[in-house]
Amino acid sequence: MAVVTPERSLLSTRRGMYTLLCDESGAQARFSAALVELGGANFLDIYPEEPQSENGFYKDHLMRVHNVLKIELTVDTLWVADFDAEWLATMISQKKIAVDHVPLDGAVLLTAPTKNLQTMVSKYAKTTEAFSEPVRLRRM
Repeated sequence: MAVVTPERSLLSTRRGMYTLLCDESGAQARFSAALVELGGANFLDIYPEEPQSENGFYKDHLMRVHNVLKIELTVDTLWVADFDAEWLATMISQKKIAVDHVPLDGAVLLTAPTKNLQTMVSKYAKTTEAFSEPVRLRRM
């Protein structure tokens, strides 16, 4: 079984706003991205752009949600890491994190107001185990 590594790129559109491109074997996805600072760390708040589909029924049933990625810049490389889904689910089930959420297909969809989510992200911004293994983005 071949492992395909997606190609990810970050393009600046205006101060603090970006477009994140992800290409997996020629299938591209585009995200709007905003740079934010929380808890002494930098994050990208990404939101998927409208998919290129003429199927209205499909579009009506597609859930587009924000996702927060922790970022670190080293010389010419941008490293991004998502919250670790298993860590987050464990912390919620052990009641160590109290944040509004719903289970969704084996994942956790956070539904809390923005201020509460920012407080949670700030609290765990420097907690290494809270995040997945970082992936590398290249400049285009």
